[in-house]
Amino acid sequence: MIAGLLLAAGSSARFGADKLVAPLRGVPLVRRSAEPLAAAVDVLHVVVRGAASEVGAALHGLAARLVENPDAAEGMASSIRHGVASLPPVCECVIIALGDQPFVPPDVIAALVARWRGGGAVAVAPGYRDGRGNPVLFGRALFGELLALTGDAGARTLLQSLGDRLAIVEVEGDAPADVDTPEALRALADGRD
Repeated sequence: MIAGLLLAAGSSARFGADKLVAPLRGVPLVRRSAEPLAAAVDVLHVVVRGAASEVGAALHGLAARLVENPDAAEGMASSIRHGVASLPPVCECVIIALGDQPFVPPDVIAALVARWRGGGAVAVAPGYRDGRGNPVLFGRALFGELLALTGDAGARTLLQSLGDRLAIVEVEGDAPADVDTPEALRALADGRD
């Protein structure tokens, strides 16, 4: 079983409001991020700040389980910990994606899975023209290390420690844009992604 984990518990501090429910071309930003991941995995868990989250309403009708992160103020690692802890024990791997990164090409997710199935790697990341990016696939062998993460750097340090156990899938083009500010959202809405 392949799981998807969408991190959607950030504070939206630079945005000034809950950016994840802001409309992007008529669809909430978080839904645009969730749909391609949901289509590519067997189970999707979305980590949110609160059980009654507006993010949940934005994902209504999508096959996704909401996972509350009461420690969201501690940073991204807490969302990864809560999300990984919520996964069914039969999960072979998890693809971790960002709730504020819409327009991840579905073929990138498929390429991560194909490379992981090819063997020889405990994690697989996309290598975009402008550097390594998200989403990232982690095999079950790394779940313990994901559960031990701390801070706001996510799994960056873990990935750096893997050496040749991390496979990179080369991707044409730049990494999909993150939406951190209202200006970034407007740029994507205008097609400047």
